[in-house]
Amino acid sequence: MQYRADYTSQPGVTADIFNGSHYSTLRKTQVKLDHKVLNHKYFSDHRDVALGLSTDGFAPFNKRKSTAWPLILFNYNLPPDIRFNVNQILALGVIPGPKKPQDCDSFLWPFLQEMFHLANGVRAFDILTATLFLLHAYLIVVFGDIPAIAMIMHMKGHNGLCPCRMCEIKGLRVPGVRGTTHYVPLNQMPHPDVRMDQNRIQKYQPHNLPLRNHSLFLTQAAEVDTATTNAGANTLAKAYGIKGTPLLSYLNSLSFPGSFPYDFMHLIWENGVKNLILLWTGEFKGLDDGQESYELLKAIWEAIGEGTAASGSTIPSAYGSRVPNIATSKVGCTADMWSFWTLYIGPVLLRNRFQHQRYYRHFVKLVTLLNLCLQFEISNKEIETIHEGFIKWVQEYEE
Repeated sequence: MQYRADYTSQPGVTADIFNGSHYSTLRKTQVKLDHKVLNHKYFSDHRDVALGLSTDGFAPFNKRKSTAWPLILFNYNLPPDIRFNVNQILALGVIPGPKKPQDCDSFLWPFLQEMFHLANGVRAFDILTATLFLLHAYLIVVFGDIPAIAMIMHMKGHNGLCPCRMCEIKGLRVPGVRGTTHYVPLNQMPHPDVRMDQNRIQKYQPHNLPLRNHSLFLTQAAEVDTATTNAGANTLAKAYGIKGTPLLSYLNSLSFPGSFPYDFMHLIWENGVKNLILLWTGEFKGLDDGQESYELLKAIWEAIGEGTAASGSTIPSAYGSRVPNIATSKVGCTADMWSFWTLYIGPVLLRNRFQHQRYYRHFVKLVTLLNLCLQFEISNKEIETIHEGFIKWVQEYEE
């Protein structure tokens, strides 16, 4: 439990959540509770506890129609090598389902009350010094997949007109399609709706996106809450991507949206890589390949799947779970399997498989960036490389 207090930052290196700007800002900030400023700052005592909240729906039975939603806490005062172990997780409870909760705030309310008490201080005993003290604990981060976080943040989610919780980029529907899914390109000029609307942003600049901030987020949420009609509230919610004020916004230790980072596992292994493969195989939401020829022939993709399955016979199990034939067993692939395939197997089996080499190079650039992201320590220079690298990768993808 003394890991946080003993943690020493190395200049120019990010190795833990305590290197983040949000934590650094909190340490300089007086604790505020119910509009009252208290006499202590966040994490001013070496025994103060940093917490992270996570939730997601899972199917406890073979039939995936019924889901339950566990609410769990992670203790960041523990060292990284044990803080995510099952026996270290603090289980708040389980929202029983069988469907997604309509009002998750009602389940978070008891937790919020406890966090108020802990912000004020709870009498505890320090066994190391044999003294009584006021124990403080603060929630500083919340994570999960996009639908789960959209539920907690009271946002429209990834299918909304304004789907991103970090910026206010607007989405576009596929022309001539009645579906509600939006596509969110940087360059929106080719879309007929954008050409007809002079007030729309024609092209978003990746270095200067319209980022959300805490004050703006809560102001827009309050506007939705105070709308005089349901129609007005729905219009504002659609424009902002925010459906109202989330309960957790009453915790001043959280910053919206900074305290709600995207979950790497869901964003990359469960979605990004899978969608890229669907695009290569002509199965991505019914879209064709446009003017480019990046699709893999069926026979080639089947050969890649067979090669993937066969590779397990010569790869030591210490490297990870054996990856099945991804051409025939996509559903059976877990996130760690997709990770291993993307980082190690894919670059080998995809070489010289595309009609044009630029698509393979584009994939390898992604693999390079992902390997940087997964390091235990990342320098400021590497963070800048990741930032610029993903901007160029997205621009090349759109081209």
